Amino acid sequence: MIYFCRSLMSSRPLEWWCCLLISLTPAIALADSVAYLTNQGSDSVSVLNVQTRQITHTLAVGKAPVGVAIARQQGRVYISNANGQSISVIDSSKQKTIHEFSVPIQPVGIALSRDERILFVADWGGEQVLAIDTAAPDKQRSFKAGKTPSGLLVSADGKKLFIANRDSNDVTVVDTRSLKTLATVPVGLHPFALTLSPDGRTVLVVNVVSNSLTLLEVDSYHSRTVKTGQHPYGVAVSPDGRRAFVSNNHAESVSVIDLMSGETVKTLAVGEFPEGIDYDPASQQVVVANWGSDTLSIIDAQRLTVTHTVNSPRLCRGFGKFILERP
Repeated sequence: MIYFCRSLMSSRPLEWWCCLLISLTPAIALADSVAYLTNQGSDSVSVLNVQTRQITHTLAVGKAPVGVAIARQQGRVYISNANGQSISVIDSSKQKTIHEFSVPIQPVGIALSRDERILFVADWGGEQVLAIDTAAPDKQRSFKAGKTPSGLLVSADGKKLFIANRDSNDVTVVDTRSLKTLATVPVGLHPFALTLSPDGRTVLVVNVVSNSLTLLEVDSYHSRTVKTGQHPYGVAVSPDGRRAFVSNNHAESVSVIDLMSGETVKTLAVGEFPEGIDYDPASQQVVVANWGSDTLSIIDAQRLTVTHTVNSPRLCRGFGKFILERP
């Protein structure tokens, strides 16, 4: 392509400019952040260009996909298929499903170790989590969790795995090397989703029935509680760590919470039964998956307004951190 453009440059300037624009197009596309939204009702994953707010691909995966874990270094995206008892693997450079492997559990929550060598998968139907070798997915170890483990999160230093146990109303903390329990911390009723503050010091735990967030310190396990809207399902945090965006499933809204004061600064109406939510620093937008209305709501995180609604396949969820931020 470079040689071809040079040859055109000397003889046909207009054609050379066209060639240059064509050669630059992939680079521009790769600069955009990409969101992977699981569609539980259509056994698929939507690939959303966050900047243009357009779904560019719809990829077939296993049955009833829920969780998302992005392996940036590998160029892979892992999807948990709850009813298929499997994990689908997507090539994030080609936007293509390339593999699916079985797990002996009902997988929902999913997370990667910081070096991307281990995939942690929560068993929604039991009291365990699997640790899977990403280089050899048949190598699977199980270890103890609480009742109905859901959201998973690995600490910034990679040493701890936090597990939200919905039906035991607590968070299990596990050593990622030994897979031994370090602590069990009580939180609110029905903890579900987890996310990590940008400074790596705090785990934000969504308590569905308590209508609250637990702000849990990574090192000391000290905590405080912040109120949300009705039935919160997901949480994302701004890059400066000042605001949390919480999807309120039964209120059809997103609460914007000042994490210093614990006060809700604004409530934004979105689609029906919002669940998954993630923040894209590149575009300063928040993406919300509305399970009930088969739509995605796009929020301007600076102006705190819903700017766009994007139609999606049936029962979109996007459980986990689902945005791949381009370098």
